[in-house]
Amino acid sequence: MFFEVFKPYDRSFYLADTLLTQPLQIIVGSKQGAFGSYKDGHELYEKAASEKKDLLVVEGASHYDLYDQPEPVKIAVEKLTSFYNDNL
Repeated sequence: MFFEVFKPYDRSFYLADTLLTQPLQIIVGSKQGAFGSYKDGHELYEKAASEKKDLLVVEGASHYDLYDQPEPVKIAVEKLTSFYNDNL
């Protein structure tokens, strides 16, 4: 995969285990794509220092399905609505 070449230089989640302490909701589709958002979502979830964190995997959806496909969007919006109501 093209992006794997850059992985040794990727510091996207640097200090997440120390600084990412606020409530965290991560949503990914179960279909893995070329950009690694599925893997990144799981990695961020594992590294985050947040005590209140959740990872939702939308079955059968890709990263892009979460943009404009009615059912995956509905699932994500319902989860985010609940998350925001609880944490804002």
